[in-house]
Amino acid sequence: SRVAERCWMGRLEPQRQLWEIVGGADKGGVLVREGKELASAAVEERLSTGAHIEELQLLGIRLCYRRVTGSGPETGWISTELKDKALANRIRSPPKNEQQVPPKPLPSVEAEKAPTEFKPEPRVADKIEAKPEEVARAEDDGIGDVAVGDGGVEAHAPVNIDMTGKTAVNDQVGSLTFDDDEDAFVPDDEKPEDIPPPPEPAAEERPAAPVAGFSAAPAQVAVGGQVEIRGLKSRADINGCRATVVLHDKESGRFEVRVEGPKGQETIRCKPENLAAVVAKQSANKAKGDAAFKQGQLEQAISAYKAALEDKEAKEDTEFAATLQSNLAATFAKKGDHEAALKAAQAAVKLRPNWSKGHSRAGLSFLQLGRAAEAQASYIKAVQFEPTVDGYLAGLRQATEQVHERAKNATNRQIEAEKAKIEGNAALKNGNMPLAVAHYTMALAIIGPAANGSQSMQQNLAIYASNRSAAFAKLQQWEWALADGESAKRSSPNWFKAYLRIGAAYLGRNHAEHAYKTFLSAADLQGGYQEAMRDAAQALWSIPRLESPIARKRVQRFSEDAQKSPSSARIFAISDVHIDHGDSVVRWAEGISATEFKNDVLIVAGDLGDTFNAIQIGLKIFKRKFRRVFYVPGNHDMWIRPNTQDATKLKFKDSICKLLALLDMCEKIGAEMMPAEVMRGVFVVPLLSWWSSSVMGAGYVSDDTLVYDAFCKWPMGDQVAHKWFVNWNDYFVQKLQKLQKERGQKGEVVTFSHFLPHESLPAGGAPSLASYSIELQSQIEGIGAKTHIWGHTHCNAAYQLNGVMYQQHSLMGAEYGHSPHAKFLKVYDGALVQQPRSHDVY
Repeated sequence: SRVAERCWMGRLEPQRQLWEIVGGADKGGVLVREGKELASAAVEERLSTGAHIEELQLLGIRLCYRRVTGSGPETGWISTELKDKALANRIRSPPKNEQQVPPKPLPSVEAEKAPTEFKPEPRVADKIEAKPEEVARAEDDGIGDVAVGDGGVEAHAPVNIDMTGKTAVNDQVGSLTFDDDEDAFVPDDEKPEDIPPPPEPAAEERPAAPVAGFSAAPAQVAVGGQVEIRGLKSRADINGCRATVVLHDKESGRFEVRVEGPKGQETIRCKPENLAAVVAKQSANKAKGDAAFKQGQLEQAISAYKAALEDKEAKEDTEFAATLQSNLAATFAKKGDHEAALKAAQAAVKLRPNWSKGHSRAGLSFLQLGRAAEAQASYIKAVQFEPTVDGYLAGLRQATEQVHERAKNATNRQIEAEKAKIEGNAALKNGNMPLAVAHYTMALAIIGPAANGSQSMQQNLAIYASNRSAAFAKLQQWEWALADGESAKRSSPNWFKAYLRIGAAYLGRNHAEHAYKTFLSAADLQGGYQEAMRDAAQALWSIPRLESPIARKRVQRFSEDAQKSPSSARIFAISDVHIDHGDSVVRWAEGISATEFKNDVLIVAGDLGDTFNAIQIGLKIFKRKFRRVFYVPGNHDMWIRPNTQDATKLKFKDSICKLLALLDMCEKIGAEMMPAEVMRGVFVVPLLSWWSSSVMGAGYVSDDTLVYDAFCKWPMGDQVAHKWFVNWNDYFVQKLQKLQKERGQKGEVVTFSHFLPHESLPAGGAPSLASYSIELQSQIEGIGAKTHIWGHTHCNAAYQLNGVMYQQHSLMGAEYGHSPHAKFLKVYDGALVQQPRSHDVY
C-alpha cells in the first residue's frame, strides 16, 4: 500500500489549474512543441485526447503543462485553441492557495460504524498488451465499407493501456465468486426479436393488385396511402415517383413519405401540394376476372380480362391496361399456356416499361419455355425496379442456374461468377444498388452448385453474399442485409467481413448493443481489428442514445407505477454491499425481513460484487425482499477479474459488454437500472457514472505509474468512459425535465450514483482521481433532486450542498468490515425524509 499512500496521502502542494485535452481525436492527440514559440521544434509524440494536464504557465493561447493522466509527453507547450476550435478546456477553476475545507458533515446516521481511513491494497493485474494491427487479411470483397448512420456519433478510438512500468491499483477483491451457482442467468447473443428470419424466396404467379391511378375527385393524402411526388424543385429527380405516406407532422403540416423507385427506398419530407393521392382503379370486368382467378375458373378469368381491355378505363389509362395484361399473363401461366402468357407479359412491359411486375411475368414464361438467357434478362429488370421481392430474386437465381447448368467445370463457374461480381462492384460504385443486387445474386447462383466441399469456393460464396449485404445496406434494407451477412458467416465462419456486414445491419436497425458485440467479434478475427474497432466505436457511442428496441422496451417501465399513491411505499438505500466479501455478508442479506419491505423500493448505489454472478446473487436476494430494486454499477461491478467466470466462461470482452449483460440480467430478474416514477410524482433516478480524474484532493502528488481499476476494460479509455455514462443519463434527464414541464412541478426526485457527484464531497482515504464524476452535479440539479445517494468511499456521512442532501450509507466500512446488524437508510416515507435515518432490516 506504500505506492497508494504516496499518491493519496503525500505532501501538500498548492493545486494548479487543470485542463482536459479535447482536440486531435482524429490525429491521435494534439501537437506538442518544446518551446512557447510556434516555430519551436515539435515533439514526435502527441498528447492524447482526453488527457488531463496541469497548467504551469499560460501565455495567450500557448500553455505550458505537466501531464497528469493519459499518454504523451510529460511536459511541453500546446495551443489551447486553433482557428476558434478548442484543443483544451479548463475543467475546474483555479483553487485558492489555502487548502479547501469541505462542508461540515451532518451527524453520522450510524454511529456503530464510524468512518476510518480507507487504504485498499494495490494489486498488480496481468499486463495488458496493446493489440497489434493485423497484417494478414482474408480475401477482400473489393467494394470497401458501408457507412451506417448520420456520422454524428462521438466515436472515440479504442484505447489499450500500456502497462509497461506501471502498477495496477485495484481495491480489495471479494473472496466468493459464486461460479458454481446453477441458477445463474447466462447472457447470450441471440438475435433481437424484432428482426425476422431471412425471407424464403418463392416464385409468384398471382394476378397483379388493382392498378393505382388518379381518381376524378382528388383523394385525401393520409398515412399509409400511396402518393405520387410532383413539383419538387430541390429533388426534381424523384418527381413522378410513387411513395407511401409514413408520417404526418401536424405541427408543420408536412408529410414524411417513403419513396419507392429504382434507386431503392429513402424517406423525405414534402409539403401537401407536392403530393397527389393515388387510388386503386377498378372496372366491372376486371373484378369478374379477379374473382374467377381466385376460384380457379381460368377460362372465365381470361375472358373477363380480355373484355376489361376493351373497356373505356383501359383505353384511357395505360397503367390500368398494363395491369390487365399482367393478370392475363398470370392466368395463362397457371393454365400452362406460356406462349400466350409471354405475349401478355410483353404487352404489359410495352405499356409500362418501368414496372417490375411485367418483367417478372415475362421472366417466368421465358423460364418455362426453356429460354433461360431471356428469362435472366427479364428478372434482372424486375430486380432493378424492386430489389427486395422474393419471387424476383428466386426467379433470377433459377434463370442463372439454367444458363450455366452445362458448365460442370468448377473453374469455369468461378470465372463466370467473378465476372458477375465485377459487374456488381461497378454498379455499386456507380450508386446503382438494385443492379448490384442483381449481379451478386447471379454470382451466388453460378458458384453455388459447385461450392460444396471446396473451401476456396465457400470463401467466394461468402464474398458475394457480403457484397450483396452491402448493397442492401445502402438501400437501408436491413433484414436483407442481415440475412446475407449471416449467409456469408455460414460460408466462412472466420472471415471478419461477414461479421462487419452483420454488425452494420444491426446498427442500421438501431440494435446498437448487438452491433457492438458483433464488431468486437470481428476484431478478434484475422485482419479485422482495425476496421472492426472503428465500426465498434460508432456502435459504442450509439448505445447511450437508447434508440434500440430493447432499450425502448426497458424505458417503458418508467410509468408502470405512476398512478400509485405517494404514501403507498417507502424508499430505502444502501451502497457498497460487496456480497462476495465473505459468508457473513450473504447471511446479512438473506436475513433481511421477508415481509417488512414487500411493498417498498430499494436503491443499491453500486459495488454489489466483483463478478457478474455475485451481482446477480445480491440483486436476486434484494428482489425477494423488495417490490422494486434499483441499481447502478460501481467500479468493482465493472471489473473483469482474471480467473473468474467473467473472464473464463462469460468471456466479457470489455466492461461495456459486462454492463450490457447486467442490463439483460436485471430485466430477467426484475431489477432496474433505469429511472422510474415509483409513485405519483415520486421519481427514483439511477445515474450511471464512472470516475474522471478532474478533482485533485489535498496532498495530491502526480504519479503516472498508477493505473486505477485496472481490472476494468474500457474500449474508449478510462479517461473518456465518464462521458459515455453522462450521455446515457442525459436521455433520462431530458425525459424527466419534459415531464416536469408538462406537469408544472418537479415532484419528489431521488437520484443516486456510485461515484461522488460534487467536488466538495470528501473522498476520505480513497484516491480522488478515481472517485469523482462531477458532471453528475448539473444533472442532479437539473431535474430538481433534493436527495442524492452516493457510494464508493465507505464513509457514511451527509452534506447539504446547493439545496441537495448528499448522503452515503455503505454496508462496508473502510476496512471492508460490516456490522451483522447493519441497517438501511430510509429516504422517503410519504415524503422525502428531511434528515434521512437508518432503519432496521429485520
